[in-house]
Amino acid sequence: MLWKPALAGAHGPLYRAIVAALRSDIEQGRLHPGDRLPTQRSLAAALGLGLGTVTHAYKEAERQGLLSSRVGRGSFVASPTPSDPLGLPDTRLVEMSVDLPIHTEDPDLASALQKIARKDGVQRLLRYHDHAGTARHRQAGAVWAERFGMPAGPDDILVCAGSQHALTVALMCSTAAGDVVLCDELTYPGIRAIARQLQLSLESIPMDAGGMRPRAIEAACKRRRVRALYCVPSFHNPTTTQLDGDRRQAIARLAIKHDVVVLEDDVHRLMSETPAAPLSTLAPDHGFFVASFSKAVTGGLRVAFLVPPAAYVRRATDAIWATVFMVPTLTVEVAATWIEDGTADAVVAAKHAEAGRRQDILRRLLADAHYDAQPHGYYAWLHLPDPWTSADFAAEARRRGVAVTPSSAFFMGAGRPPPAVRVCLAAPETREQMTRGLETLRGLLDEQPSGW
Repeated sequence: MLWKPALAGAHGPLYRAIVAALRSDIEQGRLHPGDRLPTQRSLAAALGLGLGTVTHAYKEAERQGLLSSRVGRGSFVASPTPSDPLGLPDTRLVEMSVDLPIHTEDPDLASALQKIARKDGVQRLLRYHDHAGTARHRQAGAVWAERFGMPAGPDDILVCAGSQHALTVALMCSTAAGDVVLCDELTYPGIRAIARQLQLSLESIPMDAGGMRPRAIEAACKRRRVRALYCVPSFHNPTTTQLDGDRRQAIARLAIKHDVVVLEDDVHRLMSETPAAPLSTLAPDHGFFVASFSKAVTGGLRVAFLVPPAAYVRRATDAIWATVFMVPTLTVEVAATWIEDGTADAVVAAKHAEAGRRQDILRRLLADAHYDAQPHGYYAWLHLPDPWTSADFAAEARRRGVAVTPSSAFFMGAGRPPPAVRVCLAAPETREQMTRGLETLRGLLDEQPSGW
């Protein structure tokens, strides 16, 4: 069964018990947005209930926004709502579940707009432009890619509407429905959403303390035809692991040997500690490198620069055309202005320093806890003591006013998700809010789940 609710001890109408079990499994992280649910007939048979009871439950769950039905495809867990810890920040909580780039250090938008307004030809920003971006914006993108250690010229750059769009473009132009894409067993949930839309098959690769294991990649490539590999090499989401130079070399060799394209999602490279050379410089004919502006500077502009292999530039441009036609030039003009006048570099430096100060607080408050982090990272990976599960800990933290993300949201492997949660230090508006959140989590670590 894709999903079977636990109804033992249920009181009241059984259809309501099914809805309550569905809601509970979503909140506890056992089900994720987009997960397929069993057909009404198969669930009724598995539970020994009448079909009408299950049909009633599904209709009620859809009314409550818990599931969505697609004609001819089935029923699925509904997409996140704004209060979901994987969606937009919840202002009712100390928000530590969303990976935000310290917005208190954002650049001054009004000054940038005033500067742009004084430029000659500013009215042309309202016109259509090339799908890949204007020549000037691609030049700015090349400068920005250099900040990430990725050499590129303007003709190598494609302007995308954020990293999520860049990854979508990369997979659209390099894969076909049914292709296999490898990823870490704990990975960024957004890649699962893209793979689902493009009908790709995600296969997880075991990790160790050094990150994705090359031998496991080799075994996967021998077992079946693999088309792409997705990785976050410099500051892994969610574990904070960094691939060293030897492991990057090994993965690059495997990509070349098995003709696998690599999607290098290096969003937090500028906050990482002396990362090795990008994988895409080691296998340039196979690497799609994403240089994020949103995570490094500010998220609202939705700008990222994609460096695809030369052979894929045309196809990737067509994918941009198919998805957004072109990225709105006004937002890219703001990003380009900040890259050109040094504002972007200054903001990165300020956020790097503030992240370091927040990590110092983490080290003080959780000195005796087991967690992984980098000195200037935006989040930490907190390992939980027995008998906590990640879902139980996240749910209890939320009840006490702190939002963190359970490992189940990132888990692609077999078996049970590890007992850990991601704690985003950059999401709270102030260090004081972050401190309150960490103090709550510190107290919770010393307790046991209810019922024990």
